[in-house]
Amino acid sequence: MIVLVHAMARFAATAAPPPSVHAVAAQAVADCFGCILAGAHSEVAQRAFAAYSRLGDGSAPILGTVQTLPASYAALANAVAGHAWDLDDWEEPGNTHPTVVLLPALLAAAHLKPVSGRDLLAAYAVGCEIIMRLGEALTLDHYARGFHSTATLGGIGAAGAVGRQLGLDDAQIAQAMSIATSRAVGYTVQFGSNAKPLQAGFAAQTGVEAAVLAAQGATGQAQVIDHPRGFAGLLGAHDADRSARTRQRLGSPWALDEYGLVLKPWPSCGYTHRLMTAALSVRDQVLHRLDQIVRIQVWMPDFHYEILPFDRPMTRNEALFSAPACLAQALITGGLTLADSAAGFWDIDPVTRLIPLTSVASEPARDPNLNYDPLQPDRLAIELRSGEVIETTCAYPLGAPQNPMSPDQLADKFQDITTLSRSCFDHLLQWPDAPDAAKYFQEIPR
Repeated sequence: MIVLVHAMARFAATAAPPPSVHAVAAQAVADCFGCILAGAHSEVAQRAFAAYSRLGDGSAPILGTVQTLPASYAALANAVAGHAWDLDDWEEPGNTHPTVVLLPALLAAAHLKPVSGRDLLAAYAVGCEIIMRLGEALTLDHYARGFHSTATLGGIGAAGAVGRQLGLDDAQIAQAMSIATSRAVGYTVQFGSNAKPLQAGFAAQTGVEAAVLAAQGATGQAQVIDHPRGFAGLLGAHDADRSARTRQRLGSPWALDEYGLVLKPWPSCGYTHRLMTAALSVRDQVLHRLDQIVRIQVWMPDFHYEILPFDRPMTRNEALFSAPACLAQALITGGLTLADSAAGFWDIDPVTRLIPLTSVASEPARDPNLNYDPLQPDRLAIELRSGEVIETTCAYPLGAPQNPMSPDQLADKFQDITTLSRSCFDHLLQWPDAPDAAKYFQEIPR
């Protein structure tokens, strides 16, 4: 029997992503690059740089700054920056933020071995395929157990992607992915603290270091994912038949074609975004009557609400994971920006008045294998003093493939979070055509 590590490694070494994947990848990478620039001077990113600069000098760039680190530390620092404000994309089957792990790892690897934009695109698409198909193999049970899948699945996918970009053969890529499982750890209980973006950084670091170790001959066990006491057996719902289906589905179709990516319009947990989108749909009905609201009731799936524990947020990090705060902000202003977050939106009237009026009820998931179940949308009911109740639902948030952000919205987001021009974003979207990918990205902020 071909084990999953070998099947994924063979795929990673040779697969050529179809043209249909190129546009998805180009957009996601450009969007994530903006997120990295936006977070480069965040508190957590600067703490990460200060810590790792004590461990050694290097020449790999920390994007958006003049600072440098050794390659794998730069991968970590750039991933931390990209995940600092929870603005980066995510995918449904694995429930990970794939690009914020893959892009920093691949740019760090490109510092070790220069590659073209097309080479980086192929490696990125391979990494997404590994992450998303591993997500299918483990199911959302992995996340429900409390594992931060960006940190767990992300490091394995990054090892495969970096291995592809460095030109490793399938045997070496298999070793890289196996080694990466030994560092695949992270917990959702860390959300609302610096540890969440750090976990994304650890995954990017793991991808680079596991691939470089494998290139030097380091080995791991091939059955580490499939074995009952291996990765899937200990961290998720192990099932031999499902693992076999995962092997068969590699590239048939490509996961980026099948699922796409969820691009985020607002700097908060993605599980707040259905509510925020719902709020936008009724905002015109309540904006002139905010002082008449006496009760707000919300219903959402239980595994979404478990990730949003801060009904009364006290800090900026907690506010990113607060359904009442993010919902109130969307009702009042029509969205949420980094400037709002920096200004402490959760502690400013009238958000402070609406937060205690909001009750969130969690419901058992109708289908635990669906991240966004169209038959179980988030529901919102706003009761006014007159007794009128304004109700709405949302199955797919703004930014999901089923409800995508427009090109103008993506360009506006980039301009808002980076202060760079829209023409800069248009130029950035052409990165797949770059003859030297690392140089291309490094010159963008200048």
